[in-house]
Amino acid sequence: MTEIAEPELRVDVGTGPPGPRGGAASEEHLPSRTPWSALATLIATGVVVNLVLWDVPGVLRAVGVLGYLAVVPGLACARLIRIPDGLSTFVVGVALSLALGVLVAQGMIHLHRWSPQLGLAALAGIAALAALIELGRDALHHLGWRRND
Repeated sequence: MTEIAEPELRVDVGTGPPGPRGGAASEEHLPSRTPWSALATLIATGVVVNLVLWDVPGVLRAVGVLGYLAVVPGLACARLIRIPDGLSTFVVGVALSLALGVLVAQGMIHLHRWSPQLGLAALAGIAALAALIELGRDALHHLGWRRND
């Protein structure tokens, strides 16, 4: 009786699409990103914090804050991963925003420091920190700083 060989399944687990030499794309072959997304995150953070501090009328504040909390903190963190597909980055960002919101709320409850303003400040701080890291990383990349691998 002869055995039938099953075809071998090979999966390339590279870091992205093939580069110019056929291998996985390295960091220098990723598309150049502009700092606009990080700057937009910082501006949105300032706008939302001011909506709350200035006690803007309910509907405008509610839509702005809820939209911000559902998208911006996680999207700022997801951009640090550099997912090549924009839609995937957005989906991961929204999921991460919701997860961060739950973690911040649970932390405040555990510490007996529940406050909506404190939660917003924590999530705004996370988003701003991620945006500043992105700006700093991109600035160092454009200046020619490289890791020694």
